[in-house]
Amino acid sequence: MRRHLPFILILASLIICGCIQHEHYGQIKTHDESPQISPSAAKFEFGKRYEAVVVNVIDGDTIDVIVEEYRCRIRLLGIDCPETAPERNKPYEYDGITDLNYLAIWGIRAKEFARDLLLGRKVYLEFDEIAGLKGYYGRYLAYVYLENGTDFNAILIKKGLARVYVEGEFRKEEYYLKLEMQARKNEIGLWSCVIES
Repeated sequence: MRRHLPFILILASLIICGCIQHEHYGQIKTHDESPQISPSAAKFEFGKRYEAVVVNVIDGDTIDVIVEEYRCRIRLLGIDCPETAPERNKPYEYDGITDLNYLAIWGIRAKEFARDLLLGRKVYLEFDEIAGLKGYYGRYLAYVYLENGTDFNAILIKKGLARVYVEGEFRKEEYYLKLEMQARKNEIGLWSCVIES
């Protein structure tokens, strides 16, 4: 027993510090929030839908999924939800809205909405040849579809929980802009804030 004591102490301290974390899926281990990038990523094809399970909701527009037995971080393509902390938002990023606390409230609502609809559920991912597989921060860019085929990215725009990310190019941009215009016109979600000219 004494000769195993150092090993037991090291193992116990790693578990206490949270350095070893077992996901619900036994083959996946991670020591931080960074996703384990799938070596099968090069096999992803444009226009094809991939079945995945959502294992973490980072915020309204970023999720972690298990796809083909690997954990990947997905940035919902073509949309941008407000950040959940005021200091991480920017004035005028959502048209004339300058109240960063207001944006943070909607960022929290977007995250809660995404968590309620997606966490632990099966979704389908589709990549866009125009946008490419990955974005600036190395996250995969994808349209996320619910099990019934509904475009979840579009739902966030319709509900006024996101704006269209016009800083990039993607196939559904025109469609998403129409949805955003409708949400703005009807003052839905974050667009219910009265903007004074």
